[in-house]
Amino acid sequence: MSTENLGFELQTADGVGLAGQAWIPPAPHAVVALVHGIAEHSGRYAFLAQRATERGLGLVSVDLRGHGRSPGERSYVERFDDYLLDVDALLEQARQRAAGRPVFLMGHSMGGAIALRWLAQRKQPVAGLILSSAALRIGRDVPRFLLALAPLLSRWAPRLRGTRIDPALISRDAAAVAAYVGDPLVSLKAPPARTGAELLQAMVANRAAASGLALPVYLFHGDADRLTDPGGSREIHDAWGGADRILRLWPGSRHETLNDLDREAVATELLEWVLARSAQPPAAA
Repeated sequence: MSTENLGFELQTADGVGLAGQAWIPPAPHAVVALVHGIAEHSGRYAFLAQRATERGLGLVSVDLRGHGRSPGERSYVERFDDYLLDVDALLEQARQRAAGRPVFLMGHSMGGAIALRWLAQRKQPVAGLILSSAALRIGRDVPRFLLALAPLLSRWAPRLRGTRIDPALISRDAAAVAAYVGDPLVSLKAPPARTGAELLQAMVANRAAASGLALPVYLFHGDADRLTDPGGSREIHDAWGGADRILRLWPGSRHETLNDLDREAVATELLEWVLARSAQPPAAA
């Protein structure tokens, strides 16, 4: 199947220029709008995009502000809801490329927190929500003292960077870890204090919002993830306001299940879920 793979640029409502990529097969059954995680970028989802296009699905993603090829201080955000402006622009692009077909919203890690926050705030219809190792609760390898100090540091030293993330925590696949470390568009710096504190506040708000959301949701998480707590995915699944909800825990997988040893099975199950819901009209949040 011939697939259109295009880079593009767009502008958010507050004037930030974002770089993005789109993998679109002819006449896609549906399009997935993907929000990546902290310190990474849209290009890291080429594997999922390839598997999606093989099944007649499209995938569109942008580099969030401060990430990848987009401008801004690396991984820094003044207000978490600034990321929602990036999602506004991403979904507009995805809808254009979907040409009337369903659009699903997907978020990985911090991108999952962003996607869930966007749904709770914007209350706009999408065909479904996909949460990949979403940052719904902080994992056990994040220092507890940093969590306690987060509000104070955010106010008085917002750009202070604490403990770096150990790349080995993303996957059991050594080649995937090496690719992550060697990727010039990945930031290996520790996240800034302001971004961390804003993310923690978003987690609390998202847990409170879950019961008010009723669209189809597919959550998947590695049960050995030490960066984001799989218990957060369980909690959101259990609290979800709609009946169409699935939680898939992958035994032994670390933070990036789509880059871990079971990646083929992870992608297959995810995309089958999307295809099964692609004939349905967009669901209200």
